Amino acid sequence: MKLICFVLFSMVFCVCTQAQAVKPVSANVANSSALARAEFMNAKYWTKIGGQEDKDRGFTVFSRNLLPNPDGQIELWVKIVPNNSAEFNRHYDLTSDSAFVLQYATVDCSRNFLLLERTAVYDANNTKLGTGSSSLTPKDARDRVKPGSIGGEVFQSVCVKLAA
Repeated sequence: MKLICFVLFSMVFCVCTQAQAVKPVSANVANSSALARAEFMNAKYWTKIGGQEDKDRGFTVFSRNLLPNPDGQIELWVKIVPNNSAEFNRHYDLTSDSAFVLQYATVDCSRNFLLLERTAVYDANNTKLGTGSSSLTPKDARDRVKPGSIGGEVFQSVCVKLAA
């Protein structure tokens, strides 16, 4: 009888200690993903590649992880920081607390088009506010690059300025 009680007690103790060990691990995963996001957003890892000088709707374009893919296209993360947040947010139908936009871009210099995807809008505290409006991305992957647009500036920066 004592042996059965000891075995049952041991099983309960093991289950309790395993359950306690799981909580810190999940908390560590949440903390590590927050740390990874903070490190990704850190300004020192972004490189200024261009910008539009328009006083009201202008913006600065930063890039990160610029790499060619097997198809000869260039893939990169793009961070768009407006010069005048209020006017930029109105123009692109963003909320008033929007501070910058992140997009994943695939640029094809030979075909003169780019694909902007995985769009996300963030506030000044790096909190994701949503995916933004449809005016931030071309309606179709085959859309031509329009001068003065975000896509136009990304294309100019990658295909003309960086290639020179």
